[in-house]
Amino acid sequence: MAVTSAAVRTITADVHRHWLLGPIGARPLGQLRRWRYPPVYRLLVDLSTMEERHVIVTYRLDRATILELCTQLEPDLMSAICHRTGIPPLVQVLSVLHFLASGSFQTTVAIASGMSQPMFSNVFSRVLSALLKHMHSYIVFPQVEDLPTVKGDFYALGHIPNIIGTTDGTHVALVPPPQE
Repeated sequence: MAVTSAAVRTITADVHRHWLLGPIGARPLGQLRRWRYPPVYRLLVDLSTMEERHVIVTYRLDRATILELCTQLEPDLMSAICHRTGIPPLVQVLSVLHFLASGSFQTTVAIASGMSQPMFSNVFSRVLSALLKHMHSYIVFPQVEDLPTVKGDFYALGHIPNIIGTTDGTHVALVPPPQE
């Protein structure tokens, strides 16, 4: 038996009507069912299939470091927002890393991550708070007695004197609005 598109539309309409109203005659017409199903988040990014070079360009970290970071931050990210929205901690971390690496707008990164901008804003603050808790294991400043060695190492690397540390950043071009 061949299934026609009209039959599929009819079946789909019956399923939607049954979900909204329940079995015919079960409740007055127009009274909607208020069942909440847990949301299902579909992963848009598969880190395992991406080339390592593409991972580094997109997130500024290699795959192993991202997975280690997710493992360390998972207890802080597995809270009400994760259970309510169904957004896994890996996706939360990847979307924030992408935002920080790209210097783009929240809306653009949110769409690429499969969430709304307000949800991304909540995820962003939650991930940054979790990162702040673990910052001392990633950011280490040299001790005063180590400064001559650090200066020598940086000079040997780039021939620039008196350097004791570096930071990574993204330069974002700010274009002023046209004058009227």
